[in-house]
Amino acid sequence: MNKVGDTLIHNGANQELVQAFVNGGVEFVVIGGLAVAWYCADRQANDMDLLVNATPDNSARIAQALGTLSSLNANCFTDKSFIRPGLQVPLKNYHYAELLTPKNGGPTYAEVADNAVEAKLFGIPVRLASVASLIQMKEQAAESAEAQSDKHIRDIERLRNHAV
Repeated sequence: MNKVGDTLIHNGANQELVQAFVNGGVEFVVIGGLAVAWYCADRQANDMDLLVNATPDNSARIAQALGTLSSLNANCFTDKSFIRPGLQVPLKNYHYAELLTPKNGGPTYAEVADNAVEAKLFGIPVRLASVASLIQMKEQAAESAEAQSDKHIRDIERLRNHAV
């Protein structure tokens, strides 16, 4: 099982990261396999993908929030580290998470956030990408990431079946 009620079940090491982002006012939406698992009980997710708003203000909040984490040596992040489109920043030493900015040609952060649903992760209120947004992002990922395209295609099928 991936969730209990409205709360996603996930790797406890990421709780500190989610709490720091919420406390720091970081604009983010849960995406990827963890979001798919919200809708599709047969999908297991072992990492956490967060789509972050790639604005200068939000980038500064991200850098500040990451700097509060004792588990992460985040001195390498600056106020401008998260403003480019299509970034994938793995935080895989202690947290099994990845921070992403929207890719060119895909849904914008505003589009994903506007269509997001309310959920809980570790009991913390978060926004979770909608089925339609996840399908859009998975289709774009399947086209550009041949190595993992089968995984993305299976997720698209799961999500489409869920929407029926």
